[in-house]
Amino acid sequence: MLNVVQVQTVAIILILSYFIGNFQTAVLFSKRFLHDDVRQHGSGNPGASNMTRVFGTKWGVLTFCGDAFKCFLGVALGAYLGRWWGIAVQNSALDFALGGYIGGLGVVLGHCWPVLYRFKGGKGVACFFAFMFLSFPLGGGITAVFAVIVFLFCHMMSLVSMTSSVLFTILCVVNHAQRPWLWVFALCCTAVIILRHHANIKRIIAGTEGTINY
Repeated sequence: MLNVVQVQTVAIILILSYFIGNFQTAVLFSKRFLHDDVRQHGSGNPGASNMTRVFGTKWGVLTFCGDAFKCFLGVALGAYLGRWWGIAVQNSALDFALGGYIGGLGVVLGHCWPVLYRFKGGKGVACFFAFMFLSFPLGGGITAVFAVIVFLFCHMMSLVSMTSSVLFTILCVVNHAQRPWLWVFALCCTAVIILRHHANIKRIIAGTEGTINY
């Protein structure tokens, strides 16, 4: 059982990282620099894929990087607070890791369901990709290569996002069975991403899903 201090630490990390995730890069970029709102175009999703379709590759990449940076901040904050206040019993290394995992999950949740935007956010893909490289670099690299290959075949970012998330979770389970917290958090993030793509899944089945072509 967690004691009061441990519960408070987890709650504070989740809350702070959640609000970091509320920062919607696509909305800021489209309004501040393009004098438009990406949510009024394309799929209406404030994410890198829709920014690419509507405003071009440059803005899609910048949005992806901005969303990934949010996750870096959340993981770093969580790791610092986890080690500082403690989550596990007399295990600073585990505190550091758990704090980072909780921070990453908080950012993904905040990005997908931002209270500051009436719970209408993105799909958490860029945030989760950042989490992959921060928590399991080798797995993140393998997943990135896989994502590129899938994209070259189908040009559907939704399918790339979902299959890549599932692959990373499998890699975590296979390669880090001794680190159950890693693949538990990876599984949670994957579940969130698939849930956020429920409409895309229907369109993929119907053969009407949009693609990104260069």
